Amino acid sequence: MLDHAKLRRNTTNAAVIAITDNLFHHLKHTIHSKYFHAVNGVIVTNTHSRLIWVILTALAVFLGYLYWQQQQPTSGRGAGAPVAVSTAMVSVKPMIRQITSLGNGIANNSVQIVTPASDFLIELNIQEGKQVTAGDVIARLNNVQQLARVAELSAVLTDQRRQLDRLQNLATTQATAQSLLDEQQTRVNTTLAQLDIAKAQLNELTIRAPFDGYLGLRRVSQGAYVNAGTVLTTLDDLNTLKVEFSVAEHYLAEIKRGMPVNVTNVAYGNIDFTGEVSAIDTRLDPVTRSVRVHATLDNSDLRLRPGMLLNVKVELANVSALQISERALIPQQNKQFVFVVNSDNTVSQREIEVGQRIPGWVEVVSGLEEGEEIVVEGIQKIRPGAVINKVGAR
Repeated sequence: MLDHAKLRRNTTNAAVIAITDNLFHHLKHTIHSKYFHAVNGVIVTNTHSRLIWVILTALAVFLGYLYWQQQQPTSGRGAGAPVAVSTAMVSVKPMIRQITSLGNGIANNSVQIVTPASDFLIELNIQEGKQVTAGDVIARLNNVQQLARVAELSAVLTDQRRQLDRLQNLATTQATAQSLLDEQQTRVNTTLAQLDIAKAQLNELTIRAPFDGYLGLRRVSQGAYVNAGTVLTTLDDLNTLKVEFSVAEHYLAEIKRGMPVNVTNVAYGNIDFTGEVSAIDTRLDPVTRSVRVHATLDNSDLRLRPGMLLNVKVELANVSALQISERALIPQQNKQFVFVVNSDNTVSQREIEVGQRIPGWVEVVSGLEEGEEIVVEGIQKIRPGAVINKVGAR
């Protein structure tokens, strides 16, 4: 119906323009005729002057009508024609504010197993991917010399202690120089210290797992000669996975330890892995103005691995709030308005106060009540008081 009204308006305007053109043509002809007769000495009568004034008056009336037609609002001329719009009910919904970021998977504990000295490997217990516990022997270097050194010092210490005991017994029965007793005690202490050093060096040649975890790929073979610092394999604690990601400075005051974290990875589609924020760095990156954050996840099923690229979502707040679609907002200067649907299917414009925003939605602080109906699509086609036809109401 709006199209028919527009067609009638265009037709009227065309007719007015055509009449105006005819009047201009007639006026031009009359003025030309007057000028021609005056030139030839013909006297212009009052009839010609009155005709000119009538034409000018008619032209002014038609121009005024044309201007009035153009200034009439569309809603007023088509007030009886409902405008098709989409509406929605104002409702209370959970408002979840969250941070999204990209993070890297990091093992809870991770080390490279390296050799402490240069020698031959006489034992290598590396089964790739095997779970080990703290203290399990992973490798052993040639330790013949250290075993002999420990045995030698143990024998010397035994003899020196026997001599010390004899001197102490003599001191109780007869006079014995205290200096001899002190010298022997010094020898015993020195040998005991040397024996402790030899035992420590012997223990270093046996490489043990420092914590519970899973062995990585084997880098060497048993019997090989290795230098100090050679990497034998890796050990990772995978039962708990850490995720390292960055958060913008803007959220520093909001993010806290213990906040829930959801993690996804392309390898597992839409499966969510849940955890919580475990640590926040004490420093910000001066270049990116962001802070590094660690979250911990239960990974007892071993599906996540260190080095994975992970999509991280940190939930900052989860509260119930009155919400509307942000498409319903009509910004005017520093204010926000919406079209509210009345009981007679007309609309009225109302100012509201908005609060927090999330993608696609905005919190309503005041101005609307739960259960009211507002226009969310087609707001550019209507004016206050317009009649609407609800299409796709939600």
